[in-house]
Amino acid sequence: MPRFIRLFLFLPWCLLGQNYRFNKGSKDNDYLMVRNKGITFSVGPTWQFTPKTETFEITDNSGSRGLTTLNPDGRLGFYGEFGMVIFPKWKALVPIKALKKSRLLDYMDFTLGYRHYRGIETVTTEFTNAMGDVTNRFESTGTYSNGFVVGRFDAHTLLYFGKKKIDKVRKHFIDQSLGINVDYNLVRGSTTYEPYTSSYSPLVKKLNFYHPLVVQMHYSIGVGIRFNRAWMMIPGVSIPFVSFYEWNGFNARMNWFQSTYWPVQAQLKFIKLFERSPKCGAYGDAEDMQRNKDFNDKH
Repeated sequence: MPRFIRLFLFLPWCLLGQNYRFNKGSKDNDYLMVRNKGITFSVGPTWQFTPKTETFEITDNSGSRGLTTLNPDGRLGFYGEFGMVIFPKWKALVPIKALKKSRLLDYMDFTLGYRHYRGIETVTTEFTNAMGDVTNRFESTGTYSNGFVVGRFDAHTLLYFGKKKIDKVRKHFIDQSLGINVDYNLVRGSTTYEPYTSSYSPLVKKLNFYHPLVVQMHYSIGVGIRFNRAWMMIPGVSIPFVSFYEWNGFNARMNWFQSTYWPVQAQLKFIKLFERSPKCGAYGDAEDMQRNKDFNDKH
């Protein structure tokens, strides 16, 4: 076909493509084109796992013997974040045939956010006489609420399942990631017990509070669904498994008062890829667009 005839036929469609925008996310939108970059945002609750209740034998200044119980517990907190997401265009050198994947790294995200951890520790001491009767009892409670400014980087791999598809990609997938988070304790919680009587000290272990700066490696997993070519939703959970700073052994326990707390968060994550208009003459579904591209390349 002569070039001027092709230009004559395609020019009106080009003008329409330039002047009319997509119906974003509409079910019948066959012309939605997306880039490999976009935004991501997440919200969700936080919680802290605690060790079992500990009991210690103590003796006061008069020689009376008693038992002190440390009972730590997590409380509900919250977090939210916003950032960028990138789906790289390159493919891995070695495909993962066992998982039917062409690459290990499917996308990366970088976010900034705010996270709140809350906890409580109750210290109870009971002194008894020779008959086992309680002669004196003290109880002190420490509560804290710590707010963090958080920076996070994650590398994700996707495992698709199910038969439903959007274009050539399956609609449902499992999203797994490894990442690094750097948290700064901007809002620092209480470091004292209430009441803290002068006649009795509730300390049976050394008080220890984690540093304001926290650097951890974490693991996240979620089940995702694609609403269309641009929008995805991924409910899941994220948990740190080792803290590099401050180092506390091969774990992610964080010290507060006389106990340790292991944080975890649930999350509802959304990804929105940036949209763009199709090139001149590129209309229809993904296969139609590829056929148009091949045709134009050959002619």
